[in-house]
Amino acid sequence: MTQSPASSPPPEQVLLVDDNATNLQMLFHTLKGRGYKLLIAGSGEQALSIAQKAHPALMLLDIMMPGMDGFKVCERLKNDPQTRDVTVIFLSALTDTDDKVRGFRLGAVDFVSKPFQAGEVTARVDTHLKIHRLEQNLARRNRELELLRDQILRAMREGVFGVDGAGRVIFVNHAAAQMSGWTEGELVGRILDEAHNGDHLLPLLGAEVRKTLTDARMRSGEQARFQSRDGSTFPVEYSIAPTGAEGEITGAVVVFKDISERARAQAELKRIHEALLNSHQDLQEAQMRLIQAAKLESVGRLAAGVAHEVKNPLAVIQLGLDYLSNSLPEDAVTAGVLTDMADAVTRADTVIMGLLDFSREHRLELKETGLNEVIRDSLQLVQHELTQHNIRLELDLDDCIPRLGLDPNRMQQVFINLFMNAVHAIEKDGVLRVESRLETLEPGNLDKHLESEGFQADKPVIRVNVEDTACGIESGGEDKVFDPFFTTKPTGEGTGLGLSVTQNIIKLHRGSIRIRNREAGGAAVTILFKAAAGSR
Repeated sequence: MTQSPASSPPPEQVLLVDDNATNLQMLFHTLKGRGYKLLIAGSGEQALSIAQKAHPALMLLDIMMPGMDGFKVCERLKNDPQTRDVTVIFLSALTDTDDKVRGFRLGAVDFVSKPFQAGEVTARVDTHLKIHRLEQNLARRNRELELLRDQILRAMREGVFGVDGAGRVIFVNHAAAQMSGWTEGELVGRILDEAHNGDHLLPLLGAEVRKTLTDARMRSGEQARFQSRDGSTFPVEYSIAPTGAEGEITGAVVVFKDISERARAQAELKRIHEALLNSHQDLQEAQMRLIQAAKLESVGRLAAGVAHEVKNPLAVIQLGLDYLSNSLPEDAVTAGVLTDMADAVTRADTVIMGLLDFSREHRLELKETGLNEVIRDSLQLVQHELTQHNIRLELDLDDCIPRLGLDPNRMQQVFINLFMNAVHAIEKDGVLRVESRLETLEPGNLDKHLESEGFQADKPVIRVNVEDTACGIESGGEDKVFDPFFTTKPTGEGTGLGLSVTQNIIKLHRGSIRIRNREAGGAAVTILFKAAAGSR
C-alpha cells in the first residue's frame, strides 16, 4: 500500500458583485483562467448570502447598486465575525475623495475606477490576494506561537509571573498560582507587593520586581523565602528579567522554583552528619544513609541546575518572543525570524528533555497492541513535518501482523524519533518509506548478533523497515549511531541521545534494531520482533 501525497490546497475564491450583467461578464472573462474560483452575485443581499456560505478571500464590489449599495454591503461584511476577513476592492465610477475615504474607513483596501481596464483589475486582485495570504499565514504563525507559549507555561513546574511597568500582574501560570496559594484570577491585575484585605501578595518578590523595573537589571536569588497566602513561607530560587525594547522598560518576567525538597534533603544531610558525630554505634547505618542522601542531593542539584540555568532562561526568551511578535511590524521577514528563534528555543528544550529521558529508568506498561496502529498514529503526529518538507510518504503495512505485548507510548516514541531523523536527513523533496511484514527468519539472515538477542532460524518475526532517500550515514558512523551523544547532525542540531534511547526501548521489548546505508542512497532502519509460533 502506498499513501498518496497530500492534496494541493483549493483555489482561492473571488466574489464578483455588480447589478450590471455586462460588467459581471467582463470581470468574469478578465479573471478567468488565473487559478481562482470565481463566484457571481447580482445584488448586495445576494453577495452577503454567498459570502457567509463560501467565505471568499476577496470581493470585487460595485458601489452603486439598487437596494443595498456597496458601502452597506462592506459595512455588514466587516461587522460579521464570519466574513470580516474578506478583502474588499470597490468598483465605482465615483471619483469624489470623500467617497473613497468612506470606503477605506468601512474596511475596503482599494478602488478600481469604471470603466475598468483588464490589466489593472488583474494586477490589483493578484496583489491583494498575495497580501491576504501573507496576513493569513502571519495570523496562523502568531496563533502557533501563542499556543506554544501556553503549552510551555502549562508544562513548567516553575512558577512564572509577567508584570507590566507598574508591577501589576498581567499573566501567571498554574504552578505559580499553586505555590502562592492564590488563584490565577485573583493574581492577574494585582500588584505583587500590595496589601489586599490585610494580605500581602508576595511582598519580597514585589520589592525585587520594582528594583528591576527601575534599573532594568536582571536579578536572581538562590535562598529567598516567599510568603504564600496563608502566611507560611517557602524557600525558592528565582530570576527576574526586564522586558521592553530600545531601552524602554515595559515590564518584567519572574520565574521561580520551590526548593523545599532540596532544603529538606540538606537538613537531612545535616542531621545524619550530627548522628555520625554523636553515636559511633550507628556509624555504619549513618554512613549508608549519608551516601544515599548525597546521591539524592547530587541528582537534585543537577535537576535544579538544569531548570535554573537553562529552562528558566528559555521561558524568559519565549516570553520575549511573544512580546516581539506583538510589537514588531507584521511582515514576512519578521515572522520568519521569530519562527526561527522559536524553533531554537524548542530545540534547546528538546536537548534538556532528551538528557533527562536518557537518564531515567524506563519501565514498560505492556498491553496487547497493534503495531501497525502505533505506526499510523506516529505518522499522523509527524504529518505536518512531512508536508512542510515536501516529503512523499510510501506506506506498506502487512495486515496479517498479530497483536503484540507492547508499551504503545514507548513504541510511539521510537517511531516518531526515526521518522523525524529521516525528515531532518532529507531536508526537502524526498521519500520516506515505512514497511511492516510478518515473515520467517531465514537461516542465512541469522547472525551472532541476532542469536544473542534470542532470535531463531525458521521462526516467525515481525519486521519493520524505515527508509529514506537522504545522503545516508557517513563512513564509519554505522557502528556508532547507537552510542550516547554520537550524532551525524551539524553541531548544535542533535543531542546524540535519540537513537540510544530508541535502542534501549527496542531491547526492553526483546527486539532488535539495525541501521545501514542503502545502495540507492539514504539510510534504512530495520526493527525485528519475535512473533508467536503459528502466527503465519
